[in-house]
Amino acid sequence: MRKGMLLYPVIIIMLLVASCGETSDETAAEEMVPVETVEEIPAEQPEMIYASHILIPFQGAQNAPADAMSREEARAELEIISDSISTGLITFEDAAANHSSCPSSQRGGSLGAFPRGAMVPEFEEVAFALEPGEISQVFETSYGFHIVLSQKTVQASHILIAYEGASRSSATRTQEEALELIESIENELSANELTFEEAAGEYSDCPSSQVGGDLGPFSRNVMDPAFEEAAFSIEPGEMSEIVETPFGYHLILRTE
Repeated sequence: MRKGMLLYPVIIIMLLVASCGETSDETAAEEMVPVETVEEIPAEQPEMIYASHILIPFQGAQNAPADAMSREEARAELEIISDSISTGLITFEDAAANHSSCPSSQRGGSLGAFPRGAMVPEFEEVAFALEPGEISQVFETSYGFHIVLSQKTVQASHILIAYEGASRSSATRTQEEALELIESIENELSANELTFEEAAGEYSDCPSSQVGGDLGPFSRNVMDPAFEEAAFSIEPGEMSEIVETPFGYHLILRTE
């Protein structure tokens, strides 16, 4: 969605997006951009926030469907959903998937990352005031009633060793050769024979190799689930064990 439709399209520099499909103008803010289309990251980036939301439109709201609830019914519906989340009866992601009218419901409500000025003012004011992990109260914009979750993020670098047949791979090595190579890299790193940044630059099949494997910050529901689980389970400065995803084998260094 865009401003005028809540959000401008947002480009997020990621390899292992959970959904790698082509984007449309209406859903660009909810779908990550494939790495082939990613532009060079500017040296200075604006303040960003990673957030998810749930939208319940009402009659007369912008882009509301013909069968939308009344304003009072919509607010009451979202208050019930909010209470269910706060008491642990349902996760935010499941609530978004089951109840939100935004296309982001397909990603558990995730809007990815966006800077100041990308949102309608009412939405931005609430979202940027939240602490990571905090959920807002119900609030209203011209699109309906919302609750917003400010996503916790990690920052990490990775090394990808792809193999023939892996997703988006042009590699010619076999899967067995790829595993042997990343095990060799893991041993070199453990022996301090080279830095993670050097190893990424020399070996990684990800475009992030050009910046030492740096993927920048990312939230949950953005990366491939196996990659995400590994990245969020290690501490800053710690390197993961070898992780396999549809893209190949990875080593992940959490940097923040």
